[in-house]
Amino acid sequence: MAEIQWEKHRVLPETRRAAKRSGRWKFMLAGIVILAAMAYLLLSSTLIGARYYVTVDDLLGDPDMLGKTVRVSGAVDGDPIFNPDTQELTFTIANIPNDNDSIREQGGLAFVLHQAVQDPNATRLTVVAHDKEIPDLLQHEAQAILSGKLVQENGEYVFHADEITLKCPTKYEEDVPEQVLQ
Repeated sequence: MAEIQWEKHRVLPETRRAAKRSGRWKFMLAGIVILAAMAYLLLSSTLIGARYYVTVDDLLGDPDMLGKTVRVSGAVDGDPIFNPDTQELTFTIANIPNDNDSIREQGGLAFVLHQAVQDPNATRLTVVAHDKEIPDLLQHEAQAILSGKLVQENGEYVFHADEITLKCPTKYEEDVPEQVLQ
């Protein structure tokens, strides 16, 4: 029997092999770009989301906030006024702290809201919302979390709210059930 020598030939020519390598780099580059974008979004949302809202004092104390979309919170002071002709809702909020530990130390949210509207020295801000009805929970001493823009009208600051979210701790307070105390 004769011996046969077998020689291995290259399956892919050089040009196809180079093309295959460059295709891998494209995928690697795309993966790196996607990971970098995800890292940026995660980092920026963490820094921005560190505070869910600013206080009235912070908003009025920072001139850079003027005209920017921002979320602010405060205690509703007095009853809201709704003008059916202009579809304009107007009310006032008083400054409350943004720190949960501080709110707990002062006696809870209901007490902080009450103290804010009773304090004549608390910073207040007029809020105007267009094409909004009076929400059921928009009442004296409720916590209002508003999204919108701060503008200056006739020398006074006015907050134009696009979105209104309300918390009313006294409405949801109940006695602790007997079985929990046992």
